[in-house]
Parts: sequence; C-alpha cells; structure tokens
Amino acid sequence: MKTILKRRKHLIAIIGVIAVLILAFTSYRLFWNNKTPFREQSKDLTWYGIDVDFNPKVGRIDCQQRTYYINTEDTQITDIYFHIYPNSFKHQDKAVFPPEEMDRAYPNGFSPGFIEFDKIELDGSPASYTIQGYSDDILMISLDKTLKPGDRADIWLEYSVKLPNSPGRFGYWANTYNLGNWYPILCVYDERGWNLEPYYSLGDPFYSDVSNYKVRINAPEDIIIAATGDSINISKNDKLNIWEFEALAVRDFAWVASNKFKTASMTLGDTRVYSYFFTEEGGEKALDYGASALRIFNQCFGLYPYKTLSIVETDFFIGGMEYPGLVMIDQSLYKGDQDDWLELVTVHELAHQWWYGLVGNDQIYDSWLDEGLTEYSTILYYGRRYGQQKEYQKYQDLIHKGKYQLFKIYRLDEEINETIHRPLYEFEDWIEYDSLVYGKAAIMFHEIRREMGDEDFFKVLRTYFENNKFQNAKPQDLYRACQEVTGQSWEEFFNQWLYEE
Repeated sequence: MKTILKRRKHLIAIIGVIAVLILAFTSYRLFWNNKTPFREQSKDLTWYGIDVDFNPKVGRIDCQQRTYYINTEDTQITDIYFHIYPNSFKHQDKAVFPPEEMDRAYPNGFSPGFIEFDKIELDGSPASYTIQGYSDDILMISLDKTLKPGDRADIWLEYSVKLPNSPGRFGYWANTYNLGNWYPILCVYDERGWNLEPYYSLGDPFYSDVSNYKVRINAPEDIIIAATGDSINISKNDKLNIWEFEALAVRDFAWVASNKFKTASMTLGDTRVYSYFFTEEGGEKALDYGASALRIFNQCFGLYPYKTLSIVETDFFIGGMEYPGLVMIDQSLYKGDQDDWLELVTVHELAHQWWYGLVGNDQIYDSWLDEGLTEYSTILYYGRRYGQQKEYQKYQDLIHKGKYQLFKIYRLDEEINETIHRPLYEFEDWIEYDSLVYGKAAIMFHEIRREMGDEDFFKVLRTYFENNKFQNAKPQDLYRACQEVTGQSWEEFFNQWLYEE
C-alpha cells in the first residue's frame, strides 16, 4: 500500500510539474486575454493585445499580437485586411517622403524599415494569407468561414519590425525611437468596402476605427516610454523594465522611447498631462501650453475622456504629429527662440485629440475635416487664453503670413485647382495641400462662424463632437450638426468652399 501511495504521489507530482510547464508555455498568450472589464463605451470594440521585446541597439522590436476582430458591419465578411505600414519604408523608390524631404528624412542616407512575419494564425490554426499592396503594405487573411455581423475572429501574429534610421514618425535618431504606425492595424470597412490605401507621401494617410489595446513592452532599464493610454504597471525582470499600457476606445496606439527623457506633469480634472523632454528650455513650457489647450478645448468642444495626455519632445523633422493621447513635437522647437512655434504646434496637435482622435474621419479622402477644423481650433485657443486681440492677430497671420498666404501666392498660377475636398493623391505637393486643407479650410470655418454667430458656432462644434465621438465622421455629419443647431441647411455653403476650382 505504501508503494502504491508513493507512486500516486510521484504521479501527482509529475502531473503538477507538467501542468506548471504547460501553464508557463501558454501564459505568454494568456497574458493577453480579453476579460478586462472595459468601460461601457468600449466593451464591444475590436481588441488588440501586443507583447513587445524592444532592442534599441539594433532598432528592432519583436512582437506577439492577438487581435479579436468583431464584425460590426451589417454584411458578412470573407476576408480580413490589415495595414502593415512598416513595409512602406522598405524601398527607396517607394519612399513615403516627397523627393525634396529625403535628405531631412534620411540624413545618413536611405535606411529601410520593414516587418517580417514568423507566424499567422486564425482561430488557433495556421491562416491562409497573402501580403499585397503598393509596398507589400497590406496583409489579407482569408477566413475559413464567413464572418457574420456580430461574430468574432481570433487572429494571432508573431513578427519583427526593423525601424529605419530616420527622424520621422516611424524611426530612430540620436535621442528618441518613434513608434508611430508600427504594428498591423485593421483596415476600415465602410460603404466602400475595405479601405486599402497606401501610405501616401502627403498628409497623414491614416484611417482607423476605435479599438481597445493592452500593450506590454520589455525594454532596457534605462529606457523611459511615453505611450498612448495609461501606464498600469512597470515591473523589473533582470536588466529589463516591463511596461504595461492599457488604452480603451482609442483610434491607434503609438509610443516613443528614450534614455534621455525628463518628465513634468500636472493634473487637470480627471486627466494627467505629461511633458517628456530632453531640452530643458521647452519642457515646462510645452506642459503649460498643453494643459491650457486641454482646459480650453474641454470647454469649447466637450470633455477629453482619457486619464493621460502626453506631449513628447522627439527627433522629428516635420514639426508635430498627433496620435491618441500622445503628440510628437520636433525637438528644434524646444529652444528658447522658438517659443511661439512650440506653442502653435503643440496646441494644433492637441486639438487633433478631438478632431481625428475622438471624432475620426478618413484622412485620405476627407483630410480637411480634421485638419481645417484643427487649424481653426488653434486660432480659437489664442482667443480663449489671451483675448480677442490675440485671436485676431493669429487669424491675420494665417491669412497674410501663414498657410493661406501660401495659397494666395500659389494661386497666381491661373491653372491652380482651388478644390479643398479631394483625396491626398490629387494634391500636387505640400504647398498646395497645406494652403488648401489647413489654410483655406480654416478660413471657411471662420466664415461660417461669422455668418451663424458665436453662440451657434460653438453649439455646432459641441453637437458635432457629441454626435460623432468614438466614431468616424463624414462631411455630412458636420453639415447635419450645423442644421440641427441653426434649423437651416448649410450644405450649399460648404459645397461652394470645398469644391470651388
């Protein structure tokens, strides 16, 4: 009997060891389960869980990603598409920068960026897939069975990403590693079907749905990370720090890493505003500009619903770039003689938290909808913070010195197309794009404010925000908000401004 008992105990012990090994083997995947109690507005959204090993010495990340995609359309789906933007940086002859910017984008010469997949699974089995698109920048996964409305697909991806040696929104340079548009993100399915547009060299060629994210980043212990969402835990493992972030109901997930960051922060309502910087002169000023913009835009448009908002000094030659809960600001603006530009760019990118982040839109076909409104929101900031005289001065600067002035100079060519509402690929260059999509569109918003009056204008902005937050808006949604507030149609007004040639 004792021998039998010993054997049983031995067998139980073996089973226990096996169970522990199985648990250890599977826990990597189980870390990213979807049992987090999401807030009400985010519980039925597509969910991303991404585990990242970050190797800054070679500019590389190795990732495991689980995506639970929910078919929220009213039609059945047979294939699922992802943008894989890193491949847009793979070939010099297909660069995402216009020719005149290549020297600034690649000061050390062209450096490729790309993504390579090790495993792609669908619902636990090897997936049937193809990589396609202009720069091999689209991943198509064929479904084993049709996905009906409300059904969910479980997609598992293992991949590595090589960052280019470039001070852009995706790449690394002397001070920072900029991780914008770095992971496979679902394409948007709308009335046109799947949107598979490439990474154009003009504008911000992105279009995405609001989703939920949990991201864990394993990084060297001297690295500090600023990211979309809330930092929910930082733990240590040997010489690594493990950063865990949760971001609910956001349009994208971006992060910036550096071993040089200093931080400052302040709380405004339910939101903690952070400034990450390595240039002393501008770090505190950027925090002041950001917190002031948050306060003003909360009052003008509607409350920012997230707990964290980060303003990040980066090696970034383009000025500024918006991502949900995080904005990248060019480090050259942090020097003392650039205060005016630092404020202008910081405020503009923070206005994008409302117009692009919370109220999304197709930035390829309707780019004026967020950029024009964001540019004019920046003008509104100056009036609310410094008074009407300052707002008037900034508006006049826009017309006589800024992007609209570029348009006035540019239109000396009688053949110029003045149409604001057109897709990115129909603009000739950045000058035409900036002067129309930013400048002329901002003037349009000023004119509609002048015609309907301040009270109705700000009611329109709040109505547009409330009706469309966490969604992708169309121009008709803005027209509808104008009509809802004023009781009259404004579509003809917009058409005259948007389609004038």
